[in-house]
Amino acid sequence: MEPHDGSTSPGRVYQLIRPRMGTRNVLVPAGSRRGALAGISLITRSKAAALAAQWGLYYATAVLGTRFVPGERVNWEPPGGGARWDALTTCLGPFDDLALYERPQASRTGLAALLLREGRPVGFLKLREEPAELDREHRAMVALTDARPETFRVPRVLDRGSTDGWHWMLIEAMPPRPAAPARRIVLPRVLADIQRCLEPLLPRARDVPVHWRPMHGDLTPWNLRRCGRGLPWLIDWEDAAWAPPGADQVYYAVTSAAVLGRSSVAPSEPEHVEAARFWLDRMTARSGDDHDAPLTARLITELRSRINPPASR
Repeated sequence: MEPHDGSTSPGRVYQLIRPRMGTRNVLVPAGSRRGALAGISLITRSKAAALAAQWGLYYATAVLGTRFVPGERVNWEPPGGGARWDALTTCLGPFDDLALYERPQASRTGLAALLLREGRPVGFLKLREEPAELDREHRAMVALTDARPETFRVPRVLDRGSTDGWHWMLIEAMPPRPAAPARRIVLPRVLADIQRCLEPLLPRARDVPVHWRPMHGDLTPWNLRRCGRGLPWLIDWEDAAWAPPGADQVYYAVTSAAVLGRSSVAPSEPEHVEAARFWLDRMTARSGDDHDAPLTARLITELRSRINPPASR
């Protein structure tokens, strides 16, 4: 497949594989070994056994090629038709293949794709019909890059724009190899870094309670990832906002407990009950048709246990 150069090519089709791993919301290129490796790296596994399986798939693909990748082979056509897609690719610069990341929540629409050229990542694309999420994330990531957090790194924004009714942002891609949760972190330092960097830039509506603090909004083991040496990567800033004190801490605790089977951080403090209720309201509003509905059910159980802890014997 030739690199995209803005020429009109209606009906453009990508040959992809949906690996049978996890929630199966990642699709990898079928025609490129190196591209498939980059796509496999988008799968976010957290448990040790699941990470080992991901690395096994990664190494087997590196040796045997894409024919080894187990999963459904699909032909994917970009939304909106060939002309609209070509108008977008003209803005993005040359790439010749992609790996898709489907958002696990049905209520959250849009497209996310790792753009590849000769199998190497050139950027991670986020595409939305409405600009609000990208506006929040763009503002947060630019400010965080300038603020230089001490405990994590943030992907750089490479480009941002609107094309033919689409709103998009292209960001730096993480290294194309599986990443693991950043287990050995000092969470209070990470939380302090987040609040220090976000507080000067987040718009504060009049109805936001005065005691609320800035939050990342999706602080989880799969968004705080270590990929090789150096600081861990903290990604997905679309939900950066004001929230009850301890909101990020509570969410990190309950997602760690739900995914890893036990909490990898200290339990929430009694003063964080407001934050737990805040998250419980959000979790119960999610659709039961989401890819991650089983995870949502476990999160609801964890949150309720923090709001109404079992009586001690």
